[in-house]
Amino acid sequence: MRNIMLIQRHSPFNTSHGRESFDLAMALAAVEHNVTLLFMADAVYQLLSINDTSALQIKPYQHGFKLFDLYEIEHVLVCQASLQQRGLTAADLAINATMADQALIQQSIAAQHQVITS
Repeated sequence: MRNIMLIQRHSPFNTSHGRESFDLAMALAAVEHNVTLLFMADAVYQLLSINDTSALQIKPYQHGFKLFDLYEIEHVLVCQASLQQRGLTAADLAINATMADQALIQQSIAAQHQVITS
């Protein structure tokens, strides 16, 4: 079993990176890897509650984030600085995530066998 971190940096509105990272996280967790997710930069928008995505013409994969517990994805980190820069708080997020400062981010990266960025 390997510790694998997926670092997401892209908005869910203009690329498929978020959906692809979600699918990868589910696949890695299904084969019993320890998956850690880190949402930074515009990827923090992936964690917002968006009920109607028809105008955005994207699939609402964010509802699948509720499966993290079922797949034993226990470490979901959100860059605290990225939230603050975008005027968001933990209360704006659709799921529970750990607010991470630079020290926690660096510590988490150091604990991984592999880091994948998108």
